Amino acid sequence: MEQLGGYRLVALLGEGGMGRVHLGRAASGRLVAVKTVHEHLAADPQFRERFRREAAAARSVAGPFTAAVLDADPASVRPWLATEFCTGPTLTGAVSALGPLAPGELAALGAALAEAIAAVHAAGLVHRDLKPSNIVVTRDGPMVIDFGIARTSAEESLTESGEIVGSPGFIAPELLTGTGEPGPAVDVFALGALLAYAATGRPPFGTGAVHQVLYRTMHGSADLDGLAETPGAREGATGWRDLLGSCLSREPDDRPTVAETLTACAAWTEGDPWWEREAVAGLIRRREDEVAALVANAPGMTATGPADPADPTHPAADSDGEPEGGPDGEPGGEPRAPGTEVAPDMGSATVASRGASRRRFLRWGGAALAGGSAIGTVAWLASLTGRDGEDDGPDPPPSYTLGRALWTRGIGKASATRYGDFLYLTDTDGVIRLDARSGAVSWTHPAEDISGVVPGEKLVHVLRAPSFLSSEIIALDATTGVQKWSTGDVRHHPRRPPELRRPDAPADGDRAAFSVSAGLVCLVTCTRYGTRWERRTGGNRPWRAYGYDPRTGDPLWFHQGGAAEVVGLHQAGGRIAVASARSSFSDESEEGEPLAVLRAADGTLERGIPGGSRYLEAHPGSRGALCYATGGRLRSVDLATRRTRWSRALSEEQREAGITPTATVGLVHTATHDTLKALEAETGRTRWSLKDVGRPTDQAAPTVSGGLVYGLGRSPGGEESPDGRPTWGVHARDATTGALVWAAETGDARSVLVGDGGEGATGSGLVHVSADGILSTYAAPEQI
Repeated sequence: MEQLGGYRLVALLGEGGMGRVHLGRAASGRLVAVKTVHEHLAADPQFRERFRREAAAARSVAGPFTAAVLDADPASVRPWLATEFCTGPTLTGAVSALGPLAPGELAALGAALAEAIAAVHAAGLVHRDLKPSNIVVTRDGPMVIDFGIARTSAEESLTESGEIVGSPGFIAPELLTGTGEPGPAVDVFALGALLAYAATGRPPFGTGAVHQVLYRTMHGSADLDGLAETPGAREGATGWRDLLGSCLSREPDDRPTVAETLTACAAWTEGDPWWEREAVAGLIRRREDEVAALVANAPGMTATGPADPADPTHPAADSDGEPEGGPDGEPGGEPRAPGTEVAPDMGSATVASRGASRRRFLRWGGAALAGGSAIGTVAWLASLTGRDGEDDGPDPPPSYTLGRALWTRGIGKASATRYGDFLYLTDTDGVIRLDARSGAVSWTHPAEDISGVVPGEKLVHVLRAPSFLSSEIIALDATTGVQKWSTGDVRHHPRRPPELRRPDAPADGDRAAFSVSAGLVCLVTCTRYGTRWERRTGGNRPWRAYGYDPRTGDPLWFHQGGAAEVVGLHQAGGRIAVASARSSFSDESEEGEPLAVLRAADGTLERGIPGGSRYLEAHPGSRGALCYATGGRLRSVDLATRRTRWSRALSEEQREAGITPTATVGLVHTATHDTLKALEAETGRTRWSLKDVGRPTDQAAPTVSGGLVYGLGRSPGGEESPDGRPTWGVHARDATTGALVWAAETGDARSVLVGDGGEGATGSGLVHVSADGILSTYAAPEQI
């Protein structure tokens, strides 16, 4: 086994523009990260001097929340530097996995980081590259790493003219303009941006092209929307919005000092430190297990292996190697192991394993080992070797991309809808429009009892259905959120017969549905008919349909149907299909309820289709074929003729299966809670089937987009779920073969949206995952 400076090099962890990073082991058994410099750089006297100064600067920093350089030899033929390990996820990984921090948790993080920055400044240094990927969350607290670009004023001569040091979104404006000498205030700015990210799940100056982020830093205002105020803050103290807003001031003199920031954060801490709480501790333990597995499987290790990295006397480190920095501190310089590919600036890493057992394959492949100061973020791209005793041979080498969230946002129980470049969050209190790529809020429209939203190019139509009041449709300007028109109380609709406009006329039901097309908005009201009690208390009310001009809200027509509950509404080919139910729907019944087909032009009844409600979209005016999962069977139905093209019975355990309605690459996909299948669209024959991949909780069927099918799966290479339901995260699999292409640890996802953005949209190529009240947005696999 190769040795360098008294350290045995256990494994190559990664390689970047500056050099290589190895997992090393000291004679005492202590694990370290050993950074070596590329030969061509070592031959450059100026670079060798820079490396010497970098190592000396890093060794002068001492603090409870800063990683330490242990040894270095800049004069060696092969210059190297060894640092302690800091075991745990980066702040990026923790926020991506667990969502934004609560105010008390944020305060604990802020106090620790402020103390770390104070230690850096006490050594006469300015870090100048604080960012989430340079913070490793360990069992001892958050550790600031990577002082590879820290500089004293005397070293500025070694920085090339015009060079910008730092990471977009966290760089202070004075570093961009080059005005004045960079001082401690640049780290205060970065700390403010870092805490804003931790509190909201998104960078305060957005994401996207570097020049756009830098422009917003210089000329825009920080996005602090959704930043919670701090309950229980001591009298006279500012809230989070004021504190972080002042940290992000353009003028250095307007920012608080590090000591003032530390004092404010310390006053707002609550209970146990954030990193000691179980959710974070679980991530840290997983990192420790992965480090132990890497060491145990390294060539030349004895059966006993090195000391347990969880032991405080043998610290280990890993982090989520972000594409924004590498060992040399340069953006885009993420180190790579041979045979792997990492696309820059997309928040992801590609994972490959050669000859490794699935059980030993790192569940967080694409995370990284970051060995303290001056190491930078190092991609966790190690190739594991060896076999378990019970294995007959090595598994096939899996290769997939691990997604990392671009931004996250707490949404509670709100549902998300994608249209063009924007996301619309809807709950009972209102509608919020977000930029799909950055998560920035475009506008908010408060309104109670919202039960549906249909976004459009110019207007967003919103349905309000209060329990004891009349339902109404509101049209909002898509750009501003300003209300353009409202239908108002349907009892005043001028097309209703005079006897239904009297004050004592029977009221409409308390349920409503609506559909929107280019020429018509149709609102349908009804009452519940699921049980005899609901029918009796609802007075056997008929359903009623109202037509409106979608641009102006002008009333067009009125139609009264039979005494039934409306369970579906569909517009196509100048018709409106209204599916009704006079009793509870039974999936065991082969006979459906009636389907009423109205003319969209005037609302008159064109025809009634007995038993047609089970196939809502199959009516005059529809074309093509759709698949349905009803009555214990999967069916493909010709919409124009209502003829069943093929039908397959579902087994008892598959009764809750959902199916994608239309074909992709000649296949339709069906999913239960733990099985994903691909069926030939023309015949219904199974093309492939997977266990331990199912549908998201709130979706009837998996999402299919761009030749990929998205489902909820278990950890790639991990053990089966103990409860039989895969809840590790979202899988994207090749729709044709079922092969894993992309995965993201999201937890038990409620829903998955994949946005194509439409023609000319800039927010295409994104995956939006709702899980545990958190909406996370990832770069789509095809864009990585």
